[in-house]
Amino acid sequence: MSGMAWVRILVGAVWLNGAMEKLLSPSFPQQFALSLEAGGFVTVAPSWFQGLMRGLVVPNAEVVAQLARFGELTLGLALLLGLLTNPAALGSIFMSIAIMLSQGLPRFGMGLGAPEFLNVNLLLALLSLVVLLSPGAKDLALDASLARARPKLAPLLVNRRSGRRGRTRA
Repeated sequence: MSGMAWVRILVGAVWLNGAMEKLLSPSFPQQFALSLEAGGFVTVAPSWFQGLMRGLVVPNAEVVAQLARFGELTLGLALLLGLLTNPAALGSIFMSIAIMLSQGLPRFGMGLGAPEFLNVNLLLALLSLVVLLSPGAKDLALDASLARARPKLAPLLVNRRSGRRGRTRA
């Protein structure tokens, strides 16, 4: 198994961890809604993103919380299993960026606290981009079986042409 497959599995584990925390907390949707009503997440977001949050997320906070739970669960399982890895990696990029925007844009800090520029959401988005582009990330994945069964889908599933033999570098 390539190192890139481990990166895919790690990114999936991060999403699955977030999902499990939310699923094991029955009060998560209500807590999320209360936090948004109090201005949490909205006030630190870039101004153009605040409008989206106030118009779409805040009025539907409990639904958005449920979507976050199941979105993270879906991304985590898909990346861990290597099932539809490329769409899952795209979803991971978009969800990471959305979460990052709701927490404010990356910025340089003063070196006294947690890193503010290379935060976990930016790192997760970058790792997901690497998973998306790397054929090696699709090693030990259900996508490989799907690609063998449907050779025309191979370039989309595993970033390789179905006729090639041997290993490709990640």
